[in-house]
Amino acid sequence: KKPRADVIEGLAGTALAVFERLKGWRRDAATADSVPAYVILHDRVLREIAVERPSTLAGLGRISGIGENKLRRFGEALLELVGKA
Repeated sequence: KKPRADVIEGLAGTALAVFERLKGWRRDAATADSVPAYVILHDRVLREIAVERPSTLAGLGRISGIGENKLRRFGEALLELVGKA
């Protein structure tokens, strides 16, 4: 399934590549948990991560939609994906 145009609008180069990597990770995480992908993280959150490219857990935690539980559960994996850019 493709993301809505407004979610990827303005993404290019590195940000788009990071967004696509994050989507792949989210799909795998959702499959492992037997939940819809949006339960893991919404497209809007993935977009913000791709644009901001935080390098620390504190920076990641400042993104709206990343609460304490998601930060604890997914933070390291997300930072690794962002760092591959």
